[in-house]
Amino acid sequence: MYAIVILVGGKGTRVKNLLNGKSKSEIEIFSKKKIIDYQINGLKHLNKKFFFLSNIKLHSFKKYIEKKYSKTIDYEIINETKPLGTAGCLKNLKKLPYDFFLILDGDLIFNINFKKFISFHNNNKADCSLLVHPNNHLLDSDCIDIDDKNKVLKLYKKPHKSNYINNLCLSGIKILNKKKILIIKKNKHQDFTKNFLTKLIYKKNKVFAYNTREYVKDAGTTKRINQVRKDIKSIKYKLGNLSKKIPAIFLDRDGVIVKQNDKYHYQNPSNIIKQAYEGIKIINSKGFLAVLITNQPAVAKGIISLGKLNLDFAFLTNKLGKHNVYLDRIYYCPHHPEKGFKNELRRFKIKCSCRKPNNGLLIKAIRELNIDIKKSYMIGDRLQDYKAAKKTKLKFLSVGKKNINNKIIRKNNILSAINFIFN
Repeated sequence: MYAIVILVGGKGTRVKNLLNGKSKSEIEIFSKKKIIDYQINGLKHLNKKFFFLSNIKLHSFKKYIEKKYSKTIDYEIINETKPLGTAGCLKNLKKLPYDFFLILDGDLIFNINFKKFISFHNNNKADCSLLVHPNNHLLDSDCIDIDDKNKVLKLYKKPHKSNYINNLCLSGIKILNKKKILIIKKNKHQDFTKNFLTKLIYKKNKVFAYNTREYVKDAGTTKRINQVRKDIKSIKYKLGNLSKKIPAIFLDRDGVIVKQNDKYHYQNPSNIIKQAYEGIKIINSKGFLAVLITNQPAVAKGIISLGKLNLDFAFLTNKLGKHNVYLDRIYYCPHHPEKGFKNELRRFKIKCSCRKPNNGLLIKAIRELNIDIKKSYMIGDRLQDYKAAKKTKLKFLSVGKKNINNKIIRKNNILSAINFIFN
C-alpha cells in the first residue's frame, strides 16, 4: 500500500518574480492550468491518497486545493513551521500507515506511466527507486551510473567536472520505502540528493534507476517554464507516456555522429561531426526520440574492453549534453562472427541477431520504447544500416560521401538528413 507525496514547500528562489507569495506549483502553464493541476491530473487515476508537504506560510496553496479538489481527491496538507529541505520534510511521513511513497517535486510537468514505475520498484524489491532520464541541461543536473541490472552504482552531484559522466539525470520523481525514512534526522534541514540519497547509496541500500524515455521536465526556472509551455502543445508531451507510440530517428554512431576513419578498427568518440549537435537538437525539439543503434565489434576483436566502450558512450553523451542535446537511448552490439584476431574475446565471437544488417537492436528499441515505425526513420552510412532498416520497414537516409545504392536518398551529413526529414 502506498501514497503520493508532492513537495510544494520550496522557496522558488529562481522564479521568485513569478510567485507573489505563492508556491512554484501554483505557476500557470497553459489555459489557466497550474503546475499542480497537471500533476494531480496525471496522478489521480492511481486512486491513492495525496500528501502535500507544504510551508505554513503558503496560504494560497491550501485555499486553491480546497476550492478545486476537496471533492475529487483524498488529500492532506502537512505544513512545515520551518524549512527542512527535500529530505528533512519526509520525516513527517514516518507515522503514516503506508509501505512506500511515490514522491514528486512540486515544480514538475510530466506524462508518465506510473504503474510501470511502481511495478519496477516492486519487482526489484528496492529500498528506493529513482526515475531517471537524459536531458538537455546535463551540467546543472544530478547524474548517476547504473549497472546492467539498473542498480545505482554512483551519484554525481552537480556541478560536474568530469567529461565521463553519463547523461542519466535525476528527474525529481522517486519511490521510497517507509523504513528508510528512519535514516532522516528529525528537525534538521536535509537535501534529498546531497544528504539522504548519498547516504543510501554509500550504505549499499537497494537503490535502482528506472530509465524512461517519458516526458518529465522541471519548471524551476523562467527558461524551463517557457519551454514547458511550448512542450505542452507538442508530441513530446502528448505522446510522452510510454503507453503512447512515439516516432524516432535511429542513428548509427560511426560516420553519422562520430567521424569515420577506415584506417582504424575503433572510432574515437571525441571526434564528433560538428553538424551532429544541431541535427540532434532538431530531433529533440521536434519531440522525436533520438536513438543510437551501433555495431561495436572492436569489443569482440579485443581492441577495446566493454568497460572502455561504456566509458566512451558516457564521454559521448556528456559532450552532447554540454551542447544541450541528448540521445534518448543507446543500443549497441559488441559481437563479431569471424575469428582470427589476436586478442579476441571468445564469448563475443558469435553470430547474433543484434549485429547489423540484422535488426535485433531495432526491434528491441521499438518494443522497449514503444516506437511508431510508420513515422520513424533511420540514418546511416553503410549498406548494413540500410538492410537493417529495410528489414524493420523503416524509412532510410544515408549520409557521407559513399553512395550505398542509387535508389537511396543520400545527404552530406546528419544535419542535412534531419532537415530533409522535417522540411
